[in-house]
Amino acid sequence: MVLHRPSSAENLGAVARVMENFGLSRLSVVEPAAWSGRPRRGLARTARADVLARARKTARRAAHLLSSAEFHPTLGAALADTTWACGTTSRRVEGRPRLTPRELGAEVAARARRGPVAVVLGEERRGLSDRELDLCGAVCTIPTRPEYDSMNLAQAAAVLSYEVALARGAGLAAEGGEEPARHRTVEALWEGLRGLLAEAGYLNPQNPEAILAEWRRLLARAQPTQREVELLLAAERALRRRLQVAERG
Repeated sequence: MVLHRPSSAENLGAVARVMENFGLSRLSVVEPAAWSGRPRRGLARTARADVLARARKTARRAAHLLSSAEFHPTLGAALADTTWACGTTSRRVEGRPRLTPRELGAEVAARARRGPVAVVLGEERRGLSDRELDLCGAVCTIPTRPEYDSMNLAQAAAVLSYEVALARGAGLAAEGGEEPARHRTVEALWEGLRGLLAEAGYLNPQNPEAILAEWRRLLARAQPTQREVELLLAAERALRRRLQVAERG
């Protein structure tokens, strides 16, 4: 479970508690900017320490998940070792199919046997942006009344944790095949392609991410292996070297 810049210590503790309820043991947190400063109250040395101290009160017997949690500066860093991630949102995202919580549980149960996977929940007030969702291979929406579609962070985590535990208990078969592509390798490919395609004049300099977002969705649907993405990355680097030689000549 990955929490992207949570703003509430109580929600953070409550998420740890529902993870313990349903047997999920790995929590990652993308730190809000406010955690780098001094605490507003108490005797903690840092704002992060103050937040975690308050979160432990809500977590109760799941406080050990907070002690073992991984903290990251960016969502990309939090997802670096994953082979698949699903972002959560109440919005309809153009061009992205939406999984139900039941479908998400089945995907996690199948994919987790092949490599690390992540469920990403956004910051309480604004959720995940389109750019943050682009880092995820899929999108999940919890069905709610249209008139009130905003859910509390911990409540959403409880729904999704239940579905993951349910699917895992059903013993869904894992997909066979080679190791899925790691997020770190995929991001290295996009970083290289962004510069290469810009130099070639393919990307609109005013909005280069628009086309790259479509390419991301295409690659996500293809579900490439680690080996396949490494081949694409090697090809991108070979093309870049050839362009550099041509420019010097």
